[in-house]
Amino acid sequence: MIELGYRIVAVSPDRPAELTKTIDKNELTYTLLSDSTMGGAKSLGIAERFGSVKVAAYKLNNQNIETASGQDHHLIPVPSVYIIGKDGIIRFAHTDENHRRRIDTFEILSRAQSLIKD
Repeated sequence: MIELGYRIVAVSPDRPAELTKTIDKNELTYTLLSDSTMGGAKSLGIAERFGSVKVAAYKLNNQNIETASGQDHHLIPVPSVYIIGKDGIIRFAHTDENHRRRIDTFEILSRAQSLIKD
């Protein structure tokens, strides 16, 4: 995306110490930021609160959102993609409340390319 004039930035609900592990483990080549308090996700309207049953289910799958975020708010972000112009205006937004579904990479690239032409 850099060659198109875009930079990829991902935001995670994990605290900075956990992000370092993720960056190292997955050899990430994009910027990964922490929103462990979920302030950013709340302001975008994409913060989802997990009930105690879902929190327990995640723990059974070795995914402790409390440990990862360092918080007990039980919030996670709805998977979302934004393409933001240099002027700070959101030019494309996609969210899907199904945490297992993600937007296709080629669709993001297509949207980014079409925005360059506009």
